[in-house]
Amino acid sequence: MNTSFAQAAPQAMQPGDPGYEVILNAATAPLREALDGRVELEVERMDRIGAWAFVLGSMRAPGGGRPDLAGTRFAEAAEQGAMSDVYVALLKHEGAADGSVDAGDSRTGDAHDPTVAEESSAVLSDGHWTLLEHAIGPGDVAWLDWPQRHAAPRALFGF
Repeated sequence: MNTSFAQAAPQAMQPGDPGYEVILNAATAPLREALDGRVELEVERMDRIGAWAFVLGSMRAPGGGRPDLAGTRFAEAAEQGAMSDVYVALLKHEGAADGSVDAGDSRTGDAHDPTVAEESSAVLSDGHWTLLEHAIGPGDVAWLDWPQRHAAPRALFGF
């Protein structure tokens, strides 16, 4: 197990933070594709530790309320109550030219502090976010084994 995450705490990302929209767009691509834009994600948590990001939110119809899943591959499960409104995604930042995607970002700090924001922006400017896992409407904690499966920091998931 990689112990470099042992003392790392997740950095909560908020709208307007460097990289927020990039991560959100990468995280929700399969949701938009699967449901043809019928849903929006109401983000409850977007956390980062270094090169890792975890997004958790509730699917909502454009304008609010529960999404209409009729005519989708999820329609039957939704009708039977076997589907939640939850959407989760795990991403990893890859491809920084200088290999520094983890640099200076595993410490806790105020993302609105200019020093931390500059470091975060530099970390996010190269490479791309790769979606490793996602779950649309899981009926259980689908992300429970993601830390082990991907050697991701457990703290990122809140457990």
